[in-house]
Amino acid sequence: MRSRAFITLAIAVFAASMGVGMVAPVLPVHAREIGASGAAVGLTFSAFAATQLVVSPFAGRLADRYGRKPFILVGTGSYVVASIGWLLVDRVEVIIALRALTGLGSGLVFSLALAYIGDLAPAGREGRYMGTFGVFDFLGFGIGPVVSGIVRDSAGFDAVFLSMAALLSLSGLVVATMLPRRAPRGGDAGSEQDVTSETSWGVLLRDPELQGLFLVRAGYSFAFGSAFSFLAVYLDEEIGATATMVGFVLAGQELFGGLLQPAAGPVADRVDRRWMVATGAAMVAGAYVTIGLSTSYFVILGAFVVLGGVGSAVMGVASMALQVDVGRRLGMATTMSLSSAGFAFGVLTGSLAGGAIVDALGTSKVFVLAAAVVGLGALAFVLRTSAAARAPTRTAEAVLE
Repeated sequence: MRSRAFITLAIAVFAASMGVGMVAPVLPVHAREIGASGAAVGLTFSAFAATQLVVSPFAGRLADRYGRKPFILVGTGSYVVASIGWLLVDRVEVIIALRALTGLGSGLVFSLALAYIGDLAPAGREGRYMGTFGVFDFLGFGIGPVVSGIVRDSAGFDAVFLSMAALLSLSGLVVATMLPRRAPRGGDAGSEQDVTSETSWGVLLRDPELQGLFLVRAGYSFAFGSAFSFLAVYLDEEIGATATMVGFVLAGQELFGGLLQPAAGPVADRVDRRWMVATGAAMVAGAYVTIGLSTSYFVILGAFVVLGGVGSAVMGVASMALQVDVGRRLGMATTMSLSSAGFAFGVLTGSLAGGAIVDALGTSKVFVLAAAVVGLGALAFVLRTSAAARAPTRTAEAVLE
């Protein structure tokens, strides 16, 4: 884990996730201030998911063939263009269109960085590698909202967008100058796969482990999309929280969860990862229920940080370690990108459903919906992966033969 490739990606993902974390709580509030409806507010958060959903599956297969680095750079560039655009325009439809552009970044940067780390991870140490790497993503996204709140309170929305552009430019520069085009052979372990024959779409879509991972990812991200689209608005309008207070709620979960990732990694290498995923999902659901039922800022803060943070760490590390296992059978970048597509599908449907719930029933009800869908995704995951555990082991190569 001390290789140049690992350290480079850690720095780049930290900068990228911090930039994305800065804009996440700001864009919905900015849209609300210029007259956006509940549905439009949801789209300012989630429009990226439509692009990500389309791009991710094909990007993963191309990256398994041609390498991760060029696609990571293209994704970083899309974020920079979007952040500069938000700095220059204040029309809701343009804000949504630029948010859709960032789906290219979401579909390329984070999933392919994870694929690269998966290439590096030795067998039996997937949890440690993914848990350690996850710290940088969690901490970046966790620090981002706090910095965003402070910057917005002191200098306004434009300063937030400018800061995002700077951070994503830094991320792209680090990748361009320091990251090897392919994961190095030897050293940390293994090498980026040289894919000579691609696993067919039929094999991919029928694989029960991949189905389970897709479903739990989609359930978690449905909750993320529906809740995060309106959490900042809820805290701002109904609880009277300042932008900095909102930032601490959003950051608390990421920071606490991020710090727990290295501890969760070795556990994921020793115990049944499926039940780790289910346990983490139950804790995340508990955090969302608390938000929906409470009007106390400090109760919400505590639930989101403790239940949400621990649950996200446990669930995230175990599911990513499982993805590495599946990726070795079906193609690393393909597997990570299909998980990214699951995330995009959940965010898109969650934000749209959340917008409808907010307009019809009020903001608090969207958090109860989020909790229910997290639970359903975890149940589907356990059922599908249990079926996979009972079935005879079949590699992708055996199926193709």
